[in-house]
Amino acid sequence: MDTSGSSTSERRHFPNGREERPMKTDFICRVKYSNGLPDIPFDTKFLSCPFVSLSRFTDYKSSSLEKNFKFELLCEPDCGVSIDLINPETYYVDPVAPKRHHPIDLELLEDEQANPQSIRRSLQHSKMVPWMRKTEYISSEFTRFGISAERQETRVGYSTKKKFQTDVLYRDRASQIAAINKTFDDASKPVSHHPTKKGVTVVEELPLLPDFDNWMHPFALVVFDGDPIPQNEKADAHTLMPQALIRGMMDEEGEQFVTYFLPSKETLSKRMKDTEEGIEFDPDYVYEYQSVRDYNWLVRNKSTKGYEQDNFLFTIRDGAVHYNELETKVSLNRRKTKRIRVQFGFLISLK
Repeated sequence: MDTSGSSTSERRHFPNGREERPMKTDFICRVKYSNGLPDIPFDTKFLSCPFVSLSRFTDYKSSSLEKNFKFELLCEPDCGVSIDLINPETYYVDPVAPKRHHPIDLELLEDEQANPQSIRRSLQHSKMVPWMRKTEYISSEFTRFGISAERQETRVGYSTKKKFQTDVLYRDRASQIAAINKTFDDASKPVSHHPTKKGVTVVEELPLLPDFDNWMHPFALVVFDGDPIPQNEKADAHTLMPQALIRGMMDEEGEQFVTYFLPSKETLSKRMKDTEEGIEFDPDYVYEYQSVRDYNWLVRNKSTKGYEQDNFLFTIRDGAVHYNELETKVSLNRRKTKRIRVQFGFLISLK
């Protein structure tokens, strides 16, 4: 039977004189593809891949259906251990007595004795020979590019393996212990140069610790849609912004919004004086702040659907860097005023 498609009787002729050649196929019958996947031969395990993160390939967000679905976990109640509920001394282990392993467990503790020749020979099976018919389904991916160990997805997490000079590294217990001890020695060495940027050196080294004093207080990341400082105050922006305040407000119609306040000139000079004297505020002084802009807010936190960002706040004090988690993100968009808004000042007393 001719399967090359070169017969002229099978060609189709069109009115314009053009003829269509049938497609060449390597199979006599029509190929039927099915997606009949076999059952998983083991129970589900909650294991994370330490080499490649799933977010590297796609930005996947789980839906409410997946979050509410409960997978069935088949867990043995005793995990293969015979439980004795009568005699509690059955499971007593003498810490002084020498440990004796079961003969079956001793086989698991033995070092692997792999033959280097067999290892090199097994690596030949993964190579692709161009003149040999491939057993995979014929597709453009395999035909054009082939299966190569140099693809980017394969190199991630496994590039360190190419640095090894031999395949029998870490095969015995002595080499494994030496490799583990080397990791501690490498971690104890001070790093003074940047690993990727040449010429960048360490100026000061500070320990990174959690902020235990302020961990109980919730912090939020506030993002403005533009510079909140007015144009006439740009010259003093570096001194005004650390003293600015934002507060929630409500209009006559019951709509909630956020107002951005800036201190007056007298309050700003008083705040600078308090900073020089080392006091937080003067309880006998009334600090005057004036409203500048109104914003609509959008609050998102970890309980919000699709919010999976991890933001942290770093503060330097007492010779260390302390970090705190920013659990909430507030996005402020400038509020459109429906009518002319009368500017007035608010008197805020800090007590």
